[in-house]
Amino acid sequence: MFIGPEQYPKALRAMVAQEASLDVAVAFWGAGADATIHPDDGKPLRVICNLRSGGTNPAVIKLLCDRAKTMAHVQIRQCDRLHAKLVVGPTSAIIGSANVSANGLGFEGIEVAHWLEAAIKTVDRDEVESAQKWFNRLWLSTDSRPITDQDLADATETYKKNRDGRPDYSRKGPFAFENYSVTDLEGRNAYALLYTSRPGPEAEARAKQHEDEEHIEHGSNGQGGQGVERWSFETWPEILDTTEKNEYLCIIWNENGGVAVDGACRMTGTKLNFIYEDSNKDGWVDLAKPSTTLLGRRLLQVDCQRIAKSVRPKIEAIWNAAEELDPDARRIHLSELKRILQAE
Repeated sequence: MFIGPEQYPKALRAMVAQEASLDVAVAFWGAGADATIHPDDGKPLRVICNLRSGGTNPAVIKLLCDRAKTMAHVQIRQCDRLHAKLVVGPTSAIIGSANVSANGLGFEGIEVAHWLEAAIKTVDRDEVESAQKWFNRLWLSTDSRPITDQDLADATETYKKNRDGRPDYSRKGPFAFENYSVTDLEGRNAYALLYTSRPGPEAEARAKQHEDEEHIEHGSNGQGGQGVERWSFETWPEILDTTEKNEYLCIIWNENGGVAVDGACRMTGTKLNFIYEDSNKDGWVDLAKPSTTLLGRRLLQVDCQRIAKSVRPKIEAIWNAAEELDPDARRIHLSELKRILQAE
C-alpha cells in the first residue's frame, strides 16, 4: 500500500499500536519520536539510529537510552552509515523516506511541512521477513554499536551546529519576526542584545584610540583601517560570547520608554581595556562588526524601524524573560523573543 505524506503519521501510529513488537532502523529522529515509536512501555523495541551525522536530536535518543537501561525488552544501537527508514513488526513493515518525529517525519516542529515524504506499507509475508532479516543483519553487524554517554555529548554539539546551518524555509523578504515561526528560529546562533544605555565617553575614547592605531598600522585600505566600522559594547560581562559565532540584534530600551533597533552585528573577539578615571576601576570595550543582514536577510534602517515598532509593546515582557548579563544589559534568543511577540 502506498502511503503519501498526509497518511504517513496515521499509518505509523496504527502500526505501532497493532504490532506486538517493533524493529526500527531509521536514520534521523526529531522531537517527540520516543513517544511516537514506543507509547506502550511493555512492548519489545529495537532501534538503530544515525547519531553521528547531526541529523538526529540527541535528547530523543537519550530518552530511549534511559528507557533501555531499565527495560530489558528495549534496546538501542547506532550506525554511522544508516540512511534507511524502516519500521518492521511481526506482521507488517513500512519502508520509505520519512524519519521519525512527533508527527512521523524527521525535521522539528512545522519544518516537516516543507518536505514531501512517501512510503510503502506491506503485509506480504515474504517482504516482511526480508525486511526483518535485513534489520537483523545490520543489528548484528560491525556497522552498528552501542551508544555511550560520550556519543550523546558529541552528538549534541554536532546537532547544534547542524540546526544552525539548516535551510531557511521562512517567508522571503527582509528580516522581520512576522516572517518566522518559533521553530524557524530555534537552534540558530542568533540572539537579541537588550541594553538601556550606549557606551560612555571613556569607552568611546578607547574605541577611537584603537581605530586610530589601526589606521596608522594598516592604512586606509587595510583590513583594520579606516572605513571599517566597529561598534562598542562597554564592560559587558564575560558570559557574553565575543567570538564571531553568534549574530546579535541590538535593541536599546531607554529611560523614557522608547525602543530603537540599532541593527545587527557579530562580535570580533577584540577586547580593549581601560581605566575609569573617577573610580580607578577596570573597564573594557568589546568591538563588534555591524551587518546589514540578519540570518541572511536584509536589515537596513527602515527594517530596524519596523522591528522596533513590533517589539515596543512587548519590550517589558521581553526584558523580564531575557538572561541578565548585568543590571543594564540582557540577552535573549530570537526564538524566545518571537514566542513573546506572538503571545496574546
